[in-house]
Amino acid sequence: MDLDPASLSDVPAEKPAVAVAISAVVATVVYLAIQLVMDGSINPVETAAFVIVFTGVYAAFLYLRREIQE
Repeated sequence: MDLDPASLSDVPAEKPAVAVAISAVVATVVYLAIQLVMDGSINPVETAAFVIVFTGVYAAFLYLRREIQE
């Protein structure tokens, strides 16, 4: 797998588990940053709930996209 940033668009199709893991990490970091800026504190339960929902929606999107393409 080529790790050139311009070619990372193929990661969801080739390695969906990696794409889901990357999206979960990105969602966590972004949500933590938003919490720190808005509230000045971090709520772990709220963050976990957001990441679970966000990752679930992304995984469903990847699944449906693969089913439609086949």
